[in-house]
Amino acid sequence: MRERFQLSEARPDLPIQDQTFEQLIPKVIKNMGLEKEYWINEVLQHWPELVGNDVAQHTRPGNYERKQLLVYVNHSIWLMELERNGKKQMLENLQERYGAETIKGIRLQLDPDGTL
Repeated sequence: MRERFQLSEARPDLPIQDQTFEQLIPKVIKNMGLEKEYWINEVLQHWPELVGNDVAQHTRPGNYERKQLLVYVNHSIWLMELERNGKKQMLENLQERYGAETIKGIRLQLDPDGTL
C-alpha cells in the first residue's frame, strides 16, 4: 500500500507561540515583500535624529534601491552644502543605526515635489 503524501519531520526553530512580536514582524514583512517600504518608513520616523533638526527641515528620504537611499533636498544651496559637507555624516549615521550592509550610499537630489 502506497502512502499518498508524507509530512516532513522538519520543524521551525521556534513555534509561533514561542516567538515574540518583534521576532515575527520582520518575517511577515519579508514574506509579504514589504521590506523596502518598512525600511523607508522606519528612516522617515527617525529622520530628524539621524540627520539633525536643521538638515531634516530641508531634506526628506526618498526612494531606496540597491542599498542606495535617495534624499530629496528643498533648495539648491542646501544641496550643494550637503554634497560638500553633510552627505558623508548622513551616511555614517544611517550605517551606524541600520548597518553598512543595509545602506551602501546616499544620492542627493532636488525635491521635485517641493513638499518640504
